[in-house]
Amino acid sequence: MAHAEGVMVRAIAAGLNALLLSVLAPPVAAGAAGEPTRFAVIATTQGSEPDTSANFIRLYERSRAQFGAPIGIRLFSPGQLPLAGDRSPNGEILTWAAREHPEEIITVSHKTRDDARLGRFVDWVLDHQLRVSIIYFHEVQDDWFGPPEKRVLGAEPENYKAAYRAYRSVIAAHRAASQVTLEKNLTWYWQHYRATTKGGDWHAYVEAGDPADVLSWDTYVFPGMPREQGRYAKPDEFFRYARDAWVQYGLAWGVGEIGTAVERGWDPAGTVFAAWVRKVTAAAADPARIAASYRGMPPAKFVKWWHGKDANDVDLSLDQNGAALAAYRASVLAS
Repeated sequence: MAHAEGVMVRAIAAGLNALLLSVLAPPVAAGAAGEPTRFAVIATTQGSEPDTSANFIRLYERSRAQFGAPIGIRLFSPGQLPLAGDRSPNGEILTWAAREHPEEIITVSHKTRDDARLGRFVDWVLDHQLRVSIIYFHEVQDDWFGPPEKRVLGAEPENYKAAYRAYRSVIAAHRAASQVTLEKNLTWYWQHYRATTKGGDWHAYVEAGDPADVLSWDTYVFPGMPREQGRYAKPDEFFRYARDAWVQYGLAWGVGEIGTAVERGWDPAGTVFAAWVRKVTAAAADPARIAASYRGMPPAKFVKWWHGKDANDVDLSLDQNGAALAAYRASVLAS
């Protein structure tokens, strides 16, 4: 998703009826080998939300109280990998997270390769016995959208793959290797638009024996498309890329971001949206239900709903419909 760089947390609204949760929850059982999908929510300081560490912490604590369980911490850096103690919002948040919530999984994106800095970050992970996921160049194919003179050297396919190979070496040699996941977040796209026609081919960023542990994909029903097409995205429109990567490379997969605006024209109460939320999350947990071509594909490692507004203040969250919120929250609590 084309969002402003900033600090973010997973968060969700509360006050939901327990009976409603059990009735609306989508099936989570996986139809292929692999761990059950972990469902999470990303709340964002994008749009009108203040983009500060204090606001990040406020959103996180509200969500943690609502769920009563670990909900994850998600950080974005436009430059270097942040380090605890940095004089930056992300550095402040890392210090706070290690002190207050060491049980959380922390996912951090950054855009400046620095092998030595990664080593220092993993030292910190070991010292505090944390679990983290590292992403170099979040939504890397976003750089394909601009003219050649604006392309970023670090995002060029060969440089990108070289960075991941180097990062794998740093992590593998460290005593905290088992606590670190190396994640490739390949692209953002939306229904009826294929990744291969929006600026490039994701194959350029993956290789045989890929050093990444998991490929994550950001999937959105772009505002306006449901109005034109009379429907929300089909699971196949979102997950065909993950399927193809799994078939070709055998890599685990996850949904880094997912969301849509409710189309009030033909879905005024959001009931179709609620049904769609149940359908798409169930498909991620059991891809074989999508089509025969998904048979044998493992469940998504994770699904993270974009629970907030985009850069234009368009609401993409689950708050748009109470039934959708209840159904997804049940999956979060069960995972």
